[in-house]
Amino acid sequence: MAAVERKEYFEEGVEKWLRLEDDTIASCEKMIDASDNALVKLMAGLVKTDSQKHIEILNFIKEALDGTITLTPDELGNISELLDAHIQIEKDSITLGEAEYEESRHFVVRHLLSYLIMDETKHFKIFNQLRDYKRKLYPYV
Repeated sequence: MAAVERKEYFEEGVEKWLRLEDDTIASCEKMIDASDNALVKLMAGLVKTDSQKHIEILNFIKEALDGTITLTPDELGNISELLDAHIQIEKDSITLGEAEYEESRHFVVRHLLSYLIMDETKHFKIFNQLRDYKRKLYPYV
């Protein structure tokens, strides 16, 4: 019974979160429409796009709670080399971004570079999580 209650708790939380993401998208659209400033439009657009991705992830979580999401060793094994190569690309992007950030004294440029570095770091972590899944599925590799 406790597992069912926990599932219901998470399902309710996901539904609330989905509504918040819808509110965020609507708010960003209003901001984009209300401003003529390119930076404001860019930043609001970035948040809007992130919220659209969050909706996709939350819907995926709903499926995972139903037990319909699987990941097999073969599925990860097939992309192992691609995964390692992509992790290196993300690492190189972070290194380059950090060097550019250190050289810049322009407030807006530094702000945008900081955003990009955070995003590239997030990508790096996402693909490292996949690599960790691979290690857990292949404990002797």
